[in-house]
Amino acid sequence: MVPSSRCPDNVRRKPVRYGLAIVAIGTGIGLAGATGQAVAWAEPGTAGSSGQSSGSSSQSSNHSAAGSGHRPKKKPTNRRSTRADRSSAATKVRVPRTVHTDTDTDTSTSTSTSTSTSETVPTGQPDSTAPQKNPVRLTILGKIRSPESEAPESDTAKGDSSRSVTPPAPTRVAQTTAEQTTAEQTTAEEPVAEPPTVAKPLREIVPRARPSARIAVAPRAAAVTTSGTTVTTPDPPEPLSPIAEIAALPGRIVNTVLQVLDITVTADGPKSPINFAPINDAVFAAFREIENSLGLTKTPAVQPVPPAEVYTGPTTGKTPTVAQFLNAATAAYVFGGTPGDLKPFTVDGRQMESTNVLTGMSAKTWVTPDGQIIIAYQGTTGGTNLLHNPLIVISQVVADLQVIFTDTTPQAFTDALVFEQQVEAAAAEQGYRTEDIFVTGHSLGGWEASYVAQQTGLGGIGFESPGLNTTVPGNGNDSGFVNVETYGDAAAYMATDLPGLQPFMPEYVPGGGSKPHYGAIVMVGDPDAAIPLMNAAALWGTGPVGDVVFLVDLLGNFLQYHLPGIQAYHLGVTPDPGVVTWLGYAAGPADDYADMTIPELKKAASDAGRLISA
Repeated sequence: MVPSSRCPDNVRRKPVRYGLAIVAIGTGIGLAGATGQAVAWAEPGTAGSSGQSSGSSSQSSNHSAAGSGHRPKKKPTNRRSTRADRSSAATKVRVPRTVHTDTDTDTSTSTSTSTSTSETVPTGQPDSTAPQKNPVRLTILGKIRSPESEAPESDTAKGDSSRSVTPPAPTRVAQTTAEQTTAEQTTAEEPVAEPPTVAKPLREIVPRARPSARIAVAPRAAAVTTSGTTVTTPDPPEPLSPIAEIAALPGRIVNTVLQVLDITVTADGPKSPINFAPINDAVFAAFREIENSLGLTKTPAVQPVPPAEVYTGPTTGKTPTVAQFLNAATAAYVFGGTPGDLKPFTVDGRQMESTNVLTGMSAKTWVTPDGQIIIAYQGTTGGTNLLHNPLIVISQVVADLQVIFTDTTPQAFTDALVFEQQVEAAAAEQGYRTEDIFVTGHSLGGWEASYVAQQTGLGGIGFESPGLNTTVPGNGNDSGFVNVETYGDAAAYMATDLPGLQPFMPEYVPGGGSKPHYGAIVMVGDPDAAIPLMNAAALWGTGPVGDVVFLVDLLGNFLQYHLPGIQAYHLGVTPDPGVVTWLGYAAGPADDYADMTIPELKKAASDAGRLISA
C-alpha cells in the first residue's frame, strides 16, 4: 500500500518527525553558537571614524573569506587566541556596529563618534543597525573585549575532529596604565582585520624606558631635590650603645686625671694647677743658644727656595675646617679624648675604629656637624694611648724608619687604606657619599692619610708628614689634600720636594723627586727656623762629630716644631683636645686659619706666599 499522510501509521509518526527536526535545528544552532568567533571590541577615534569603519569592514571581509569556522581549544586563563587560516564554506565578515554604554539602548548609526566598535558577526550579511543589549566592555591588556570572548570554546572544530589543535598564543605581560591608554587609542585609530594584537604597536609607540644607572645610597637616607639636583642627606650619627659607653669610661677617667696633671687639655675640661711651660721655654732657649754658638744660625751660602704656587681654584668647596681636622688628628694621641664638636661615626652602636699592634696602624672615625666623615690616623707613640697600648710604639717607629731609609711602603699604610675602604662601605649604607669622607693625621698619621689620599683621591689635611715612596703624575698638586708643615720641623723636610736635609735625604727636586709629598704644601711658622737644620744637615757625612751634631740638632728641632700644639698656635686653633700643648717653641706668626675649609686655606696660603707645589 502506498504510504499516505492519511494513513494511521503515518499520522502517528508525523509528530515524531517534527520533534526530531526541531531537536536537530536546535542542536545546529547551539553548535553554531558554541563554535562562533569571539567578538573583539575596539573604540575608533572620534575624528573620521566613519571612513575608518568602512575600511575596516572591507579588510575584515577579505580576511574572513580565507578563514574557517574551525577554532582551537581556548584555555580559560588565556586572554588572546589565534586561529589558523583554513578553507571553509562558511564566510564571516567584520562589520562596524555602533554600541552605546547605556544599558538597554539601541544603536543608531555606524558613524557615531562616541563608542562605535568593530565586531565580527558570524553571518554573510553586514548588520550595522542591530541593537546591542547590555554591552559590558572589559579592558584587558590594553584592549576592550566583549563578555562572549571570555567564554570557553569547544575542544575541536565542528566537522573536523581529526585535525590537530593550534596552541593558543602566549599571554602578554600586563602593561602599565600609560601603555593601556595608548593601546586603546592606537586600536581605535587603526583598526585592522587581524585579531587585535597590542604587542607591536605598544613597543613602537610607547617604548619601555631603560632602567637608569643606580647610585649607591642608603635606603634610610633622605633624598632632597633642589633645582633639578638630588642631594642625599645622610643619617645623623647614632649615639654609642650603653656597652660602648661603659667601654669608653676608663679612657675618659684617665684623660680627666691627665688634664689635672697638665698633660692633656680640652675646651671644657678641668684646668690644671700645674704649668710646665716655663720649664719648656727655658730648655729650648738654652738649646737655641747652643745652636748659635755652633754657628748653625748663620744664613747658608746656598739656600734653595721651593717654588711658590698661586692658587686660582674655587674657594666654595664644602669640607671640614682646619680646626676640625687638627683636633681630630690630635685626638688620636689622647686616650679617651673626643675632638671638639665632632661625634663618633658609629656602626651598630660602636665607633668605627681599627688598631693593628703588629703594623702600627690605628685610626678612628668622626662625623662633623655638617655630616662629613673624618678618618683620623694615629701618629708615632700614640701619645697617652701608651698607657693602655705601649707595644704599638715599636711597630710605629719601625714604619717610620722604613719610609725614611728605604723606598718601600710599610704595611701600616696598606692597613690604613683597607680601613678607609671599610669606612667607605659602612658610610654608604648610612647615606654618605664618597665626597663626604676625608682623612687626616699627624706625623705618622699624616703620612698614612696622605698615602690613602694618593691611592683614593680623597681630600683632607696631613700635619707634619714626610714624603712618600710612591708617586703619581702631578703629585696631587691639584687634589683636595693639603700638607701643613712647620718651618724647622725635621719631619717635614724628610722629603725631596723641600730643601733642608740634603745630603741626609736624597737630592732635592723642586716639586718632586723620589720622596715627594702628595698634595700642595702649606708652610706655617718662621722661615728662618729652618736655617739651623740646613746648616746641621751639611755636616752629615763629614765625620763622627759632624754626624753627632746633625743628629742632636735634628732631634732638638723635631721637639721644638713638630708637636700638634705648635700647629694649633700657628693656625689659630684652640686645642680641643690637646696633648702636651706646652711642649715646643712657637716662632713666627699666628694665622687665623682655624675656620677655613681646604680651598679657603689654599687660597689664604697662596696670598701669603706660603703655598708650595708638591
